Amino acid sequence: MPSPRSSHIAGHRTGGYTLLEVVIAVGILVMLGSGLATLLTQGISIWRRAENRGRVYDQARILLERMSEDLRSAVVLSGSGAGGGAWVRFICDEDYLGRQRLRFVRTISAETSNAILRQGGQYLTITTPAVYDGRNDKWEAGGGDLGAPGGLMEVIYLRDPRASETYLWRGYRSPVGGMGSLFNESTLKDKELEDFSGKIDDVAREIDRKMLSGRLEVEEQDELLKSGEEAREEIEWIMTRFARPLTDGVLYLGFSFWGPTTNTWEEVKALSTPSSKRESGPLFHWDSTRAILDWSGESGEFTFRSRDGSLTDSSDDIFPERVEVTLVLRDDNSESLYLVERITKSTETFKVSKPLSLPDDENDRYILVGDEWMYMKNVNGTRITGGKDGRGWRGTEPGNHLVGSRVDLGVAFRRVVEMPGSRKSRSASERVPAPAKRKEP
Repeated sequence: MPSPRSSHIAGHRTGGYTLLEVVIAVGILVMLGSGLATLLTQGISIWRRAENRGRVYDQARILLERMSEDLRSAVVLSGSGAGGGAWVRFICDEDYLGRQRLRFVRTISAETSNAILRQGGQYLTITTPAVYDGRNDKWEAGGGDLGAPGGLMEVIYLRDPRASETYLWRGYRSPVGGMGSLFNESTLKDKELEDFSGKIDDVAREIDRKMLSGRLEVEEQDELLKSGEEAREEIEWIMTRFARPLTDGVLYLGFSFWGPTTNTWEEVKALSTPSSKRESGPLFHWDSTRAILDWSGESGEFTFRSRDGSLTDSSDDIFPERVEVTLVLRDDNSESLYLVERITKSTETFKVSKPLSLPDDENDRYILVGDEWMYMKNVNGTRITGGKDGRGWRGTEPGNHLVGSRVDLGVAFRRVVEMPGSRKSRSASERVPAPAKRKEP
């Protein structure tokens, strides 16, 4: 028999409803509100991810259009008298970090409509004419110091020499040739950039070493950080002497070239002679002069063969038929991703801070940990497995990475650009460059 008190509670009515009914209704409303809040949170998260991905796609479209326009305007025949045929070159080599950089000569579109270029060469000068390079061009043109462009300009694409930065740089220079040419290694200041970059690495290693040993004082850390920042500023100052940053967030930039024996874009060995039965892959270096780069390949592989006088003899130059551009941009949705356990050079599996899923496309199964690219064979929540072959991709080397190291997921974009014309070697014995060694997953 129910107690008088429980009967009173069950039978007590508020506005026509019992108190128990009110409690149940409030509970249902709370559950519905909680579910609705969760649904809204997930919806906002999905919307933000989609918006971030949209920005990445827009950024890729703009960058690829910029590079495609440059490549489609590349010069393969040196008919212009300005600068001389010896400076019409197409060079793809590597910087001191082993990352590709591309230099070539292109025509200047709409030269006469450019107010600055129109003034180039109008006045005679007893000094070396200034060049159109994005630095003080307006003042140099107004003062009559700018040299005649001659319808051609040099272009360079390269990534930021600071391993921790993700800027894509583009430089240009007209007229072509001369001491300050982008084809002169002294212009690019590789040795200085490498020295300052090494200083930054030394500072980072010293901080890591003392942090692990617990002997890093605040004053000493501030002094080390200041030293590293000074080196970073020196690198940026050197870079701005011949290039300008196009955008940030570029995790990888790669070029592949369709050579005389290439019949597939797959990363297989480029054969020394054409074959209809065997696959012959693209090339990852290029030297149109066949006199600047010096790489020797394996047996049966395309290599450059230097010829006496080839540098100044433009009649034996060789240019690719097509260029495949691979661009990997940072996915903004991975901004808070980092390592939660230490990685050594031999580590095959590791954990990150957030659960991931394995992309369906194998080309997107790459992950950037610190400055090392890895290939993901399997993903189980926050646990990533790469195996022995999963380390050191895209020109990087396996290394040690501390807890808290940044992890990036890139979105890969590819575009094949048809060159305006190609020039092949005049005999089968004249060969083109061997591809850089790349591992297959």
